[in-house]
Amino acid sequence: MTIAQKQLAPSSMAAGFDGRTLASVTVLFACAGVAVALGAMPWAAHLGLSALTLAILLGMAVGHVPGHQRWLTPAAIQFARHTLLRAGVILYGARLTLAQIQDLGTSGVAIPLVVLAATMLAGTWIGTRWFRLTRSQAVLVAAGSAVCGAAAVLAVAPAVKASPRETAVAIASVVLFGTVGIFLYPWLYALVAHAGGTVSPEHFGVYIGSTMHEVAQVIAAARPLGDDATNAAVVSKMVRVLALAPLLVVLACTTPAEGPASASAPSESALRKAAGHAWKAMPWFAVGLLIVTLLNSAGAIPAAWHAPIDAIDTAMLACAMFAIGTQTHVPMLLKSGVRPLLCAAVLWIGLVGGGALINVSVRWLVG
Repeated sequence: MTIAQKQLAPSSMAAGFDGRTLASVTVLFACAGVAVALGAMPWAAHLGLSALTLAILLGMAVGHVPGHQRWLTPAAIQFARHTLLRAGVILYGARLTLAQIQDLGTSGVAIPLVVLAATMLAGTWIGTRWFRLTRSQAVLVAAGSAVCGAAAVLAVAPAVKASPRETAVAIASVVLFGTVGIFLYPWLYALVAHAGGTVSPEHFGVYIGSTMHEVAQVIAAARPLGDDATNAAVVSKMVRVLALAPLLVVLACTTPAEGPASASAPSESALRKAAGHAWKAMPWFAVGLLIVTLLNSAGAIPAAWHAPIDAIDTAMLACAMFAIGTQTHVPMLLKSGVRPLLCAAVLWIGLVGGGALINVSVRWLVG
């Protein structure tokens, strides 16, 4: 089973959290603990390797060990990469305040939205014109790059009537480049500093959050740059994630219906169906992050709780990153389809280069 197929498979959590799954989750936390311990060592800090980066590297190594599925069940992997990741993102709100969000200014909200719109439009056009993908497949690859990786692909697929294979291939194509970005962005920050450039951690954090694929990847890439960069990256990323619901409505209303009535305007029932799908696909964990941030800003979270919450949060995120790493197999990704992979590669280059240009331009225009 490929990484993309695993993403599409129904969570076996529905079948019950049995003893074997619980044991596998325990193993996942133990491996995450190793990554956290290694990340606290001086050599890791010297190399710019955070606990989350080390977690995905360890996961990738374990994922290539034959027979690892015997002690890491698919249900446990799904639980870590979905439930624990979202819980970790919600708890991250205890590190944020409204003042920090306000400090990002109008540009901190405008930049990720401009990047999202540009990526969706360019990705759909490039996918259909350059790589001869179907419209649905081009939209899936674009959404995965523009919004929040595999989660966006899975949410968008019903809205554009994509086939299971198209969905699987799109997921595989966006996973690879998001993983590479974890290592690229800290290097780019160091390169800019070495070249004599001046960019604040907050501004670079917005750049990371507005151009990377997955939420977990954003946190992993920004963590080596410090708390200011990570906080800005998370806020910027959440702007894109929260834009998923309105994007689903737009896509559902602009996707031609099957049959002779395909050219007609969307009916009222179609609009209601689109709105219902958007509501079901709403990224509630982003809303949870906002609620925890509001509680923290109001002083409702005691100071003595912050250290334990941060430790639990780091453990959850490291566990999720390890789980993601176990499902990252480059040969399998390459087998999933060359044209969607090339389309995702072009979009990724556009996000890194064009995203930087958008960040600078919007900041210059808006301030």
